[in-house]
Amino acid sequence: MQLDLLESHSSSLEKNQTSVFPKKPFRTLHYLGSKLRMLEFIKTVADEEDPDQGAICDLFSGSGAVSQYLSNYRRIISVDIQEYSRVICEALLRPCSEKNILVYGKSMRASSIRPVLEEALRPLVNCENKAVGLGEKGDLEPVCNFLENCSLYGAIDGSACNSLPNLKLALTSALRLLDELDGLTALASTYFGGVYFSFEQAIHIDVILNEIRCAPPKYKNTLMAALLGTASDLVNSVGKQFAQPIRPRKKNGEPKPNLIRQLSRDRDRCVFDTFEAWLDRYSGVKEAIGDHEIFCMDYKQALDRLPEDVGIVYADPPYTRDHYSRFYHGLETLCLQDSPVISKTSIGGSIRLSRGLYRQDRHQSPFCIKSQAPDAFKQLFRKVAGNGKILMLSYSPYDKEAKAHPRVMKLEQLLSLAEQYFSHVKSCSPGAFSHSKLNHSEKHLKASDNGEIVIVCRN
Repeated sequence: MQLDLLESHSSSLEKNQTSVFPKKPFRTLHYLGSKLRMLEFIKTVADEEDPDQGAICDLFSGSGAVSQYLSNYRRIISVDIQEYSRVICEALLRPCSEKNILVYGKSMRASSIRPVLEEALRPLVNCENKAVGLGEKGDLEPVCNFLENCSLYGAIDGSACNSLPNLKLALTSALRLLDELDGLTALASTYFGGVYFSFEQAIHIDVILNEIRCAPPKYKNTLMAALLGTASDLVNSVGKQFAQPIRPRKKNGEPKPNLIRQLSRDRDRCVFDTFEAWLDRYSGVKEAIGDHEIFCMDYKQALDRLPEDVGIVYADPPYTRDHYSRFYHGLETLCLQDSPVISKTSIGGSIRLSRGLYRQDRHQSPFCIKSQAPDAFKQLFRKVAGNGKILMLSYSPYDKEAKAHPRVMKLEQLLSLAEQYFSHVKSCSPGAFSHSKLNHSEKHLKASDNGEIVIVCRN
């Protein structure tokens, strides 16, 4: 493949290529609840509680912001149950310092895999372009039908039964051509083509995926992290998440008048240009100081094997009914490349694929389930206390005026539970620290005053 021949061509690029991004924490994904704005505050609290600078376990590391920032000052043990988080944290905490990797950004578009996949999926690319072209002229029905029925996975599953004849023919032709490919996969095209990305974008994501599979192991995490950033930037959905694809129609069934503009906002962007920019960004991550560790595992497993040098466990679990896996299942599938079964749901008495095309096996955190959250927090408190560690627990108070989803656990419930396992419990907020134990509801920090707080628990 194209990238097998690149090592010898890296010297001229290394001399001429410089990173335009600063070597400091950056947003790796469009991520709910990102702590980028709180990093210095989190460090301040950690330094006050553990001036000996022990290691920190970032227990729900997510997009890696906290792990990346604190790794400048302490040894980090980064933990998350999602594979995409492990990949990102590997790229941040064990960065690839070889400038050879930048050659991959420029060479992906010249991959020998590209014309093969483009030819196999040309029927769907042409069908999509024709539908969008008609939409630009005012006929929105074809593009609505395309968006609702274009899923290759849906065609394999038999769910694309309402497609117009030209789309049905394009799906059939593309599936036949894909079956004839030898050794190449079209994962992004099959699961997300036309739904979350244009088919042309999905094809180019597949080109990069196939090339990463053949890359040297030392490059793979960084290349994959750059692809995740690319997918997060280009996904054509509300909020840049994989929770729901764009709805092309209004509730009354009429096409949305701004549909074409909504599609072109993301679908006209180039995958290869975006990937190259992300790879440049990751290449600017400075080499880590300290022997950091990164794990993809459940929080309970991680707490059962905490290293002795850990002084603080920093935990930022989800607090609402929104399971994070629903927002990032697309990224998880790109990382795992495991051809998952898509979940189904009952709509109007019929069984259909979930609109978001969720993985059937996607992780659903007990911290998001009202009946399970109390026990999940009890286990968190019990295990951290049993290990003799300090717990720093991030919490976002519920603000009704912001129309946010209610928390499955209220602040007073958390504090009451924490006090069953820790002798000292206090709440800290940016710019102000409350050192009382906050035993009573009238002492609790108001959501309007503090968008986020850190509860410190220790014995």
